[in-house]
Amino acid sequence: MAWQAQGKGQGGWQGGQGGWQGDGGWQDQGKGWQNQSQGQKGWQNQGQGQKGWQSEGQGQQGQQGWQSQGQGQKGWQNQGQSQGKGGWESQGQGQKGWQNDGQGQAGWQKQGQGQQGWQNQGQGQAGWQNQSPQKGAVVPCKGASATIVPPIKTPAQQAAAAAGGSAQGKSPPIVVTACASNPTVSNIIKGSYTCTETNHGKPVYKKDIAGGTVSVLIYYWDERDGPNFSGWWFGPKIGGDQVWAYSGNKESPLPPPNGWQVPWDGPVDPSLKLTYGQVAAAPVAGKGAPAIVPAVQAIPAWKQQQQAKEAEQAKKQEELKAKREEAEVKRKEQAAALAVRQAIQKVRTANPDTYDSLRTQLEEAQAANLEAMGSSAEKVSAEAQQALEQAQKRIDEMNAKKIADEKKKAEEEQNKKEEEEKVQKFLEKSKAESMAIQEKMKMFENIHSQFEDAEKLSAANPEEMTKSAEAEEKKLETLKDDAASTRKAIIENQKEYGDSEAIRKVRRDIVELTTKLAQGIRGLEKQLGIIKSAREQVADRASALEELKEKKAEFSKYDKDKDSKLNRKEADAYCKAVLDFALPNEIMDKIFKKLEPITYEKFRALHQKTFIAKSEILAREARAEEEARQKVVQEKTDAVKAILVEAEDAMKAAEQLASECETKARPLIKDSELPADEIKAEADAVDELSSGIDGHLAKCAEKLKEAAEACEGTPELQGFDQKGAERLNARDSKIKSRMTKINAATKLAREKATRKSFAEMDQKRADAVTAIRSKMAEDSKTAEQCFDSINGGSALSKDKFVEFVKCLSGLELADGMIEKLFSHIAAEDSEIDKEKFLAMVRLYYKVVKSTVLSAELAIKSKTVRRLELGEVLEALESPQKEDGAGVQRVKCRSVQDETVEGWVTLAGNQGTAFLEPGGNFYSCIKETLLTDGLSVVDSKTVRRIAKGEVLEVLEWPKKDAGSETKRIKGKAKNDGAVGWITVSSGSGTLFLEPC
Repeated sequence: MAWQAQGKGQGGWQGGQGGWQGDGGWQDQGKGWQNQSQGQKGWQNQGQGQKGWQSEGQGQQGQQGWQSQGQGQKGWQNQGQSQGKGGWESQGQGQKGWQNDGQGQAGWQKQGQGQQGWQNQGQGQAGWQNQSPQKGAVVPCKGASATIVPPIKTPAQQAAAAAGGSAQGKSPPIVVTACASNPTVSNIIKGSYTCTETNHGKPVYKKDIAGGTVSVLIYYWDERDGPNFSGWWFGPKIGGDQVWAYSGNKESPLPPPNGWQVPWDGPVDPSLKLTYGQVAAAPVAGKGAPAIVPAVQAIPAWKQQQQAKEAEQAKKQEELKAKREEAEVKRKEQAAALAVRQAIQKVRTANPDTYDSLRTQLEEAQAANLEAMGSSAEKVSAEAQQALEQAQKRIDEMNAKKIADEKKKAEEEQNKKEEEEKVQKFLEKSKAESMAIQEKMKMFENIHSQFEDAEKLSAANPEEMTKSAEAEEKKLETLKDDAASTRKAIIENQKEYGDSEAIRKVRRDIVELTTKLAQGIRGLEKQLGIIKSAREQVADRASALEELKEKKAEFSKYDKDKDSKLNRKEADAYCKAVLDFALPNEIMDKIFKKLEPITYEKFRALHQKTFIAKSEILAREARAEEEARQKVVQEKTDAVKAILVEAEDAMKAAEQLASECETKARPLIKDSELPADEIKAEADAVDELSSGIDGHLAKCAEKLKEAAEACEGTPELQGFDQKGAERLNARDSKIKSRMTKINAATKLAREKATRKSFAEMDQKRADAVTAIRSKMAEDSKTAEQCFDSINGGSALSKDKFVEFVKCLSGLELADGMIEKLFSHIAAEDSEIDKEKFLAMVRLYYKVVKSTVLSAELAIKSKTVRRLELGEVLEALESPQKEDGAGVQRVKCRSVQDETVEGWVTLAGNQGTAFLEPGGNFYSCIKETLLTDGLSVVDSKTVRRIAKGEVLEVLEWPKKDAGSETKRIKGKAKNDGAVGWITVSSGSGTLFLEPC
């Protein structure tokens, strides 16, 4: 910034053209820069003026103008000691000043040549440089008023002035010295800094060479987040959460040189200092002689800009003040609402005892804060009313519950009293019933004594004693039943009272009653046992006497001669009658000789010995029968073993054949390149072995069945065959499992051979058809004409077909292959009729580029109709050349509409193809069925068509009326299976697509 001389600058101190204008500037005609105390405004000398440049600090701190030595609040401040907010600040560092129509960056700049301060043609870096007039320095202007040039500042004053410079201009560099209190922070922040940008109206400094990769900034933050966060900060990011140091000097336009807190919330570290860039001495105009600047009257542009900015700042301050006042009002409203809501919360938790006092507190809080709540009053009042209603409802519910609880308690007391009365009546009744039973028991305490005397029992009449005992037993049983019923009734009736307090009080009495009854019942049972034992003894004695009487009567029965002894004849008669068995004479002789004479006393011994003799004879006979039976069982066992051996041999033979089968089948599984005939031969060999295995397994099963039948009816052989049968059945299952895999492989091989054979023959068929069509083209004959020329129009026999094929040029077939080809084409028929021949040589074309169907061979003939892409045509004649265009054309018929015929160009004269052979093959895109008829419902399934299979069209699509499906008759390329296949369903599902 420089004071520009001699009227060359558009602003600043200009000579001859106008000068510094303004009501408070250095004005000419007695109002401007008045010397020696004569003016009231301008640069006033010796402190006599109230405004302007005051000399040596003697002035009274003028409010505007250039104030000396930093004592003024505004204006050009000297030595950087005053923090002026506006005016013409020293060394060009102020934010406002006399700017030259945008040519200078700040201050008094001369045509952009000076960078800072009042510089002379770029020679000085800052301040009033040079002490003698230089080129471009301030000099008196002719006809201008005199003024005093500011004194030269010392280096210390210049550094201080540099600290107060403008943030918008070129801010001086800063050097940060280390802080002793925190080495970690010191290593981060120490170094040199350069101004890079501004934030919140003040410069942001960035460390030139930061340690590591950390970015270190010095920036200012205003009071938008509160006064505690406003000030100067060291940190890696503007406004970031991480900071290293803080200064609360909010008035400084640049980072303050000292007073930094490290860490940011710690004490001030005096060792942390910021040093600004050095400033040279400023030049003066002619040894301090006052520069003469012409005076003008108009308001300068910088003044207008300053006034506009001040007005804008004033407006912002008013808006900020209004927002603060609004926030304060809102805060007071919230505080008042909070006080009332606290009272509301207490009401919400009120109980019947505290409700009235809390309600009074709420009403008082509402009354005290009604006006303070402002716009919230209505809402808070509604909340209070709702809280009171809810609390009143809850209090009413609590009171109602309290009344209900008291009523319930009274009812419970009444029920308890009634329960106690019922229990007491039950106890008294139970005692009375128990006492009555116990009195009866006392009456029968000694009734059993008369049955314990053995002598009396022996002497007593058995019949009378039995009757007496039965009578007493009946009485005791009745009393016992009564006691048991009473005890059971007491126990059951007490359950009606549950576990109530009343029943718990008398439970011991009830237990005592039931215990006494149980003891009495046991006493009755003991007496009953004694009486029953005595009765049984008497009955046994009576039974013995009766048996003795019967034995004597029986002896007398067989003692025919009544001599009190049995002779041999009488003894034989007894044995035969009683034992129902005739003992041999030698045995009877031994018994009779040993017991003779056989009196009544020996009668029982006779019975025992004859019975034993009978048992021995029967046992000997049983042993003989058992031995014979065991012999038969052994014979059957040997026969079953022999049968199982035959079954084992059959199983071994089957296993041997199974191994051979696997060996034979292995090539069918692994070798996929065998010819079809060899595959069929190997498969036939495997099938033959498989049949032998089936025979052996059938024989084994038959033998197992025979063994099972041989074991039936013989208990000793039950399950004898099962152990061997289980092993054989397990081996049978294993063989069958192996054969299942072998048969599956054989089946696949046969299918593969069939497909391979069919493919081979189909290829031979295709070669033959190519040769036939070549001959047709050579002879210029249609298919029908060709067929008629072979056998006069009659069906072709095998010999005639072989003869015809042998005559075809370009076709070479091995011996016997033509005969196989005939069988392949004729299928199950013995001849090839005209229909089959025409079907064989039929040629189809597919439209690959849209063209037209013409009525004649000539291209320019009448168009029959247009042919669309993908349409299929059947060739009726061999291709012919159209002379006019020189292209090949063929006569065709549309397969979609058999009535449409005409000529089509195969390819254009430039090589563009319109038709290509094919179109009569479809590929399966979704698995479906091959049936023997057109109708889906009425036909039978031939086999499934897998996805990806290719079919040759034999009959073009027809509609099945029953299922609304479109179907074709085709032949599978895999195995030659013929049938009808669905192209698309009625719902639009596709199963086949052209390929």
